[in-house]
Amino acid sequence: MPALISHYQFALRVFSKLKKAGYEDFDREMALIGAQGPDIFFFHRVLPWNQGESHAMVGSKLHHISPARLFEGFRGVLITEKQQYDAMLGYIVGFLCHYALDRVVHPYVYWAQDRLTSDDPGYGAKPIQYHFRIESALDTMILRRETGMLIKDFRLTSVLPQNRDGRYQTVGRLYNALLFRLFGLNIPAELLAHAPGDMRQALFFMNDRAMLRQKLVFRPIEKLAGRGHIFTSLLRPMNTDDWDYANLAHNKWYNPFDKLQTSTDSFFDLFDFAVSEATDMISEFIASVSSGKSMQEITQDRGFASDLPGVYDYVYDERQP
Repeated sequence: MPALISHYQFALRVFSKLKKAGYEDFDREMALIGAQGPDIFFFHRVLPWNQGESHAMVGSKLHHISPARLFEGFRGVLITEKQQYDAMLGYIVGFLCHYALDRVVHPYVYWAQDRLTSDDPGYGAKPIQYHFRIESALDTMILRRETGMLIKDFRLTSVLPQNRDGRYQTVGRLYNALLFRLFGLNIPAELLAHAPGDMRQALFFMNDRAMLRQKLVFRPIEKLAGRGHIFTSLLRPMNTDDWDYANLAHNKWYNPFDKLQTSTDSFFDLFDFAVSEATDMISEFIASVSSGKSMQEITQDRGFASDLPGVYDYVYDERQP
């Protein structure tokens, strides 16, 4: 969930490949909102001053559903749209980027999470804190690799476009129809439309470029609470040399969902591979709007966490917010 920069940089790489392949007729800003995937809902109405019922559970529901069914739902909404077709297509293009990266890298991240827990048992009270620590470090590393920038020079809010031309309202309308199709949930579009803006608000507080919030606010609170790095695991570190977060040593690791699947790939290797998969899925999805090609065939129904067909649950549900 906290791999905000990784998903943003990944989407930019995919957009570049799509342009070279002749696919550039989509709303880029909507695609960048979509690139954060279901994660926008983890922040929905959770800040104390936000009014209205929180539907943060939508983020977990979408991560745990069959991807083939999910994208069939997206396509079903899309083909009924007239006025918002281009904007919604852009959002789905970005969402496919999110899905492609999640499914390819999550098996490694879950393996690394267990390894880091063993190496540094005093860091976290819950597995999710190790998960966040790894993905936060990977954000710092991918930013440096893709742009040459240091985390202190990057504003987190830049990963998510602002609400121009009613884009957030379009997101709400899309999810209103999608959630009813998938789960029978009838949540007002106006309420769902808050999700991207709520995420931007949260990113403002997660932005700690000078590391002052970590030192002066979050760490003292964590020490008093005695529940591990509840907050600081969500903050991107300046230094990532304290552990091999990206497997740059190319150590052997396995998919926790199927331990017979092993690899020595680094996070960067996986990232690059996922770019090609995302480009292929997006081009096939766009063609499928008229051709009707099944999402089972396009996605192989590989789970967000497992990268395995038909395996949708996470290793431990408690790891999810």
